[in-house]
Formats: sequence, C-alpha cells, structure tokens
Amino acid sequence: MIRGFMTTTSRTALLLAAGLLVSGYAVGPAKAADLGGGSCCGDLEERVAELEATTARKGNRVVSLQIYGQVNRGLMIWDDGTNSDAYVVDNDVTGSRFGLLGKATMAPGWTVGYNLEFGVSDALSSQVDQNNDEVGAAATASSVGSETLNIRLANWYIESTRLGRLTVGQASTASDGISEISLHNNVGGTVGSTAYARSFGVLGTADLGLAATARWGDIASNLSGLSRDDVIRYDTPAIMGFILSTSWGDDDLWDVALRFTREWNSIRMAGGVAYAHAGTGTFATDSDIIAGSISLMHMPTGLFATFSAAQKEYKAVREDAQYWGTQFGVERKWLPYGKTTIFGEYASYDGDFDNRSSVIDATGVAANAFDGAEASKWGINIVQTFDSAALDIYAHAEFWDADGIAAVNGGELSIIMLGSRIKF
Repeated sequence: MIRGFMTTTSRTALLLAAGLLVSGYAVGPAKAADLGGGSCCGDLEERVAELEATTARKGNRVVSLQIYGQVNRGLMIWDDGTNSDAYVVDNDVTGSRFGLLGKATMAPGWTVGYNLEFGVSDALSSQVDQNNDEVGAAATASSVGSETLNIRLANWYIESTRLGRLTVGQASTASDGISEISLHNNVGGTVGSTAYARSFGVLGTADLGLAATARWGDIASNLSGLSRDDVIRYDTPAIMGFILSTSWGDDDLWDVALRFTREWNSIRMAGGVAYAHAGTGTFATDSDIIAGSISLMHMPTGLFATFSAAQKEYKAVREDAQYWGTQFGVERKWLPYGKTTIFGEYASYDGDFDNRSSVIDATGVAANAFDGAEASKWGINIVQTFDSAALDIYAHAEFWDADGIAAVNGGELSIIMLGSRIKF
C-alpha cells in the first residue's frame, strides 16, 4: 500500500539526505534531484519537497493505492483420439493479470474506492485448439485475442457500513461465478469449468451438415452467471453471513444473487444462488438462468465437497440447458511449505448452449443445431502451495466425452495441465 503521507522514518531519511547533499557530502555526476549550485543555503524543507517530487508515488495524498496481480502459466498437453500436442498457455481458470485498487474515507462510516484490472492474454487456454497454439478458430472478434491486454475491471464504488455498496462501471455482475463457489484452492480448475477444452473441436460432425467442427464450448457450459459487464451493482452489508446483490447493465441485462458464508461447529460453509436475465446477444435470443453452488469443509480434517447446478431457459424455440457438477477432496498442510489440495471432479452438461464459435455461426447453422447434445467430464487435481513465495504449483487432468452428435471418434478429449501461479 502506498500512503499519501510519508512515514516519520522515511521523512527523516529524506531530511538527512537533503542535509548531506547541501553540506557537500553527496556530490556526483548523477543526482536524484537538481538542488542548484553551491554547497549550502536554502530551506531544508524545500529541498525535501524537491526530493519527494522525483520519487515515484501516487497522484494525491488522500486516496490509497495498491498494486496487485498474478502470473499463471503452464504446459497444456492434449489428445483428441486422433491428434495430440502440447502448448504453453495462460491458464484461463484464473488468468494472468494486474490491477490497481484504493479507497478513501469520505466521512465516518463512508468510503469511496476504485478498481482497475487488466488481463494479460498470451495463448489463452480457452482459445487454443487442434490447429492453433495461440488463438483458435473459435475465437470471435469480441473475445480476448493472443498477446493482448484487456480490461477486466474499471469501476468506482461508494460504500456505507450500514447501507451497503454501490458499484458503477466494468465489474462482475451479481451472478458472476455463482456456479463456482468453493472453499478450497481451485487454481487448477473450478467446478464444471471449460477453461481448457472450450475451443477444441469435437471431431467428425459432418453428419450434421456442419461446414466446421463443433467446439466443446458449443455443447458444454457451467452456466455460471453473466460474467463481467458495464453495470450498476448494489450489495447489501453482510447480515448474519448473507449478502444480497443485484445488478443491471447493457442490453437489458439484470440479475439478483444471494451469497453466504457460515461456520457451524467444525463445518465451514459457503454458497450462493442467483437468477439472471440475458438480453439479445450475438448468438442467442433472450434467456434466463437459475444457478447456484455450495461448498462444505470439515476444518479439522480438511475434507471438502462442492456441488453446483444450473438451468438456462431460452425464450425462443431452443431447448433448455442443464448442468450439474461436483468436486470432492482434501486440503491439509502435510508439508511445512503450505497446504496441499487434492480433489476429484465430475460434471454433466445437457442441452444447447450459446458459446457458439464465429466459424460455426458464419455457416448459417440453425440456432438449435446442438439441441439434444450431451457432454460429461471427470478429472483429478493436485495443488501445492508455498506460502513464503505466494506460489501455487498444480497438476490437473480432465477427460471429456460427448453424445448426441455424430463424432467418428466418440467425441473424446483428454487434457493435462501442469502449471504454476505466483501472486504479487
């Protein structure tokens, strides 16, 4: 955190430095500030002000500034039953990013703050496919491309300890991530996530008359809310562990969500449920989503279980979509470095989803081309945390299967992800 006012220690150091410079003890070809000719005279406070002006600092003295971020990269090895390869990618489960946030006190009980966050995309795991190791054919013009910097968050907020928080700008909607709530370290994969398989083709779909191969993201989604958007969002204060949120945004987007965290005896619980309405988008007509998740952990043993489910109802003729998924495992500090997390997972996807790629849509495929398609995924994951370095090292494996579409290889895909995330 960069403070508006200098600490007593740092100011004393500057005073000493200024004194030395003035008395001639620190003279050389390179100086932090041009203190003028001569070896004496002048106001010492003025010299300190000049030294402060040459030091990197934030723009004003009343609003705090914090810089944060993470780098999450890994080796993704894939096999679709016909071809296989390995790519170095950025993990889209929780990708590389950096951000700025801060706040200031308006009055007792009232604060105002901001959050700017940027994603660093280079060969994103959700965009590579069998033929492309950076941006695959399924990437759309509006999606994040390879080697780009994208705006994740750009908002300000005003918050009252009694009345809650109002946020305006690019932010998470109230329902964002509602199907992915967990108490354990899920850097390798959130429940039901398609962050690795999304753009990979499901081979052998010629019998459907498609000019391009269907993508796994066309038939699988954990329907986890409405993601980030330009919104006005309101969150209540926490009441007995419960927070109610609602947001409204562009294209008639709106949602409402209820989240909670509780601890009962030795059981910790976290969960949420949301209702979301999405207006007309690029590929889909109006739709409504009901989704939620719950995570339980037995604190003495570290045993945990997470369950999530969702349903999406389309206003037009397309079939409704259903999803459910679960993760179960253990998280304990067996090693002195930090906690170890081990879990297995399973997810089932049924129905038609709107993650349709630009290649498929451009061929004029009907909106219900994948009605009746089903997909499933099971996987295993291990994460080792190193507390002293804010580092996670993980290994993740997932195995996909599809039904209801004509796939000559049975619609299979295997992915192994070996990576690490370091936070700053």
